Amino acid sequence: MRGRLERIDWPPLALALAALIFLVWLGRDMTFYHDEWALILKRDLSINGIFAPHNEHLSATLVVLYRVLIGTVGLGSYWPYLGVTFALHLIVAGLVYVIVRRETWAGWALGAMAVMLVLGSGGDDILWAFQSATIGAMAAGIGAMVVAPRRPGLAAVLLTVSVATSGASLAFLAGTGVHLLLTRPRALPWLLVPAGLYFAWYVTIGHSGIAALRSPSLDGVPEYVAVGLAASAAGALGSTAQAVGLAACVAVAVGLVVFRPIPPIVLALLAAGVAFFVIAGTVRAELGSEQATAPRYVYIVAPVFIVAGAILLARVPRPLGLRIAEVALIFAFIGNVVLLLAAHDRLVSKIECERSMTPLARGSAGNPC
Repeated sequence: MRGRLERIDWPPLALALAALIFLVWLGRDMTFYHDEWALILKRDLSINGIFAPHNEHLSATLVVLYRVLIGTVGLGSYWPYLGVTFALHLIVAGLVYVIVRRETWAGWALGAMAVMLVLGSGGDDILWAFQSATIGAMAAGIGAMVVAPRRPGLAAVLLTVSVATSGASLAFLAGTGVHLLLTRPRALPWLLVPAGLYFAWYVTIGHSGIAALRSPSLDGVPEYVAVGLAASAAGALGSTAQAVGLAACVAVAVGLVVFRPIPPIVLALLAAGVAFFVIAGTVRAELGSEQATAPRYVYIVAPVFIVAGAILLARVPRPLGLRIAEVALIFAFIGNVVLLLAAHDRLVSKIECERSMTPLARGSAGNPC
């Protein structure tokens, strides 16, 4: 028993516990909001209830999760729902730690994990239980990318779970494809399983979600992608300034050229980040490129820049690389904590805005809050 305890990597566990305490404190004011009411009132465990698209997303696992929680713990407390979101968020942060730790040292990995744990630039996802879909798809998708070269079958299973959870999964499906192409191309056929299942859903049911919004278009997609990547890079540094994001993107691009060879997982994650905004842009770009800066999108792609930044900075010769990393970590951590507090206040104001509305009105597309 003592030997097992000594083998446990305690620092990331302690860091996760400290972050969880902070998140629980922030979650004290949260409750059911907006889209959750549509899920609660209009979805059941019928085929259509599970597989009908929510907007353009397949959210089958989220529907099942909510029906199970409603049937077991009811709607009296928001904590069981938010607890799932927090658990998934910790998994994503843990995956960031694992990826960076494999390529650098424990200190660098802990720093990257710390920023991910308090990623206030994507704080709406962390503090809103409905976003368990996005975070769950990320956890399964990034997990698939990590294990794909050695266990492509497990990666296919994880990606199947991911595609059944949120449309964000398609970016990680693409990223896993890039990772396998670079490391084990013969295993690429495994990806036909999740891709085929998603395609079958889209053809039979899912296309109605896209048609209900607008016809996919490539107009404005390049700008949408550029703005989204800059916002995500800025978010990784705890900022919302596009200039900060552009500078970070340039720094990453320079690092990719200078510090070759680049680990395949880094290239795969960057490909996933680009793929996400390309896919989102085909149905969202008409809303304007500013829409790509939404916190719920920044949360998805910011981890890409956290991982890439940590691994590339670790290759800068010391002491310069270490000094830059220290400044970036302090800036990113404090900035994201401030943004997380702001996300809490923003969600509280929206919840207050809904209090006079009926649950059905709260879950409607016309909800002004």
